[in-house]
Amino acid sequence: MKIGRAEVLRIEEYHGLGFPPKAFLPDWDEQLVEKHLHWMVPDHYAPGDGRLVGSIHSWLIRLPNLTVLVDTCSGNHKHRPDSPFFSMMNSRYIENLAAAGVDPDDIDYVFCTHLHIDHAGWNTRLLDGKWVPTFRNAKYLVSRTEFESLVGEETPSGDDLNLIVDTIQPIIDSGQWLPIDAPFQLCDELLIEASPGHTRGHCHLTLSSGDGRAVFSGDVVHHPIQVHIPSWNSSACSVTEAAVPTRIKMLEELSETGTWLMPVHFAKPFCCRVGAAQDHGFICIME
Repeated sequence: MKIGRAEVLRIEEYHGLGFPPKAFLPDWDEQLVEKHLHWMVPDHYAPGDGRLVGSIHSWLIRLPNLTVLVDTCSGNHKHRPDSPFFSMMNSRYIENLAAAGVDPDDIDYVFCTHLHIDHAGWNTRLLDGKWVPTFRNAKYLVSRTEFESLVGEETPSGDDLNLIVDTIQPIIDSGQWLPIDAPFQLCDELLIEASPGHTRGHCHLTLSSGDGRAVFSGDVVHHPIQVHIPSWNSSACSVTEAAVPTRIKMLEELSETGTWLMPVHFAKPFCCRVGAAQDHGFICIME
């Protein structure tokens, strides 16, 4: 996709069956969903399997003098005992990056919208038994609030502790870790802003170039049904009272401006525009 001077590429880690809908979207209501089945099946929901369909991917933004990677998926060979779906993955992510014509050393900035295990995993990779930065020339950007929430208030354990040890600490040790305070202007065309709710320090990135605009939304929205029913939080949202207002605010702005919504977990076609619905809600416009 071309957006102004920027080229935007999707780098896939996984695309296929995900979680059972009620487990992932606790407010899931079959009666409410019924009128959406015509567009949800089979690309976004597989009723026969009883599971949602989704994706785990990064967005790569190439500007003439800057290359930015947004979110880094789950990573390979990472022990995640609390989350078997993401544990010990063996994907072709690096090969997919190469197929897009990108060497890991080409990345100038990595931006993690938040520090869940499926958004920071490829920050590092296993080399000769040691976790090392995947993107050796990059600065790794993350909200200071997000980072301090992970490491500060309580003793981390389980997947959070493993994430710190194998995914974050090696970046700190290499001098590439760069906590930021939002809003943060990365360059003339890229702005990082706070969007709390999914986590306390969650942020998103807006690309504005020429006449084009796109919002890389992280997990403000996980699944397209949340565009149509934005009051539904995912089971992974930790600040639930903030998640819905943040989601609605973002969708309102997108619907008013024709801006592209670029989530991390939508199945094909992986992104959409947002329109206003007659019932004052929103609709996905998938092109």
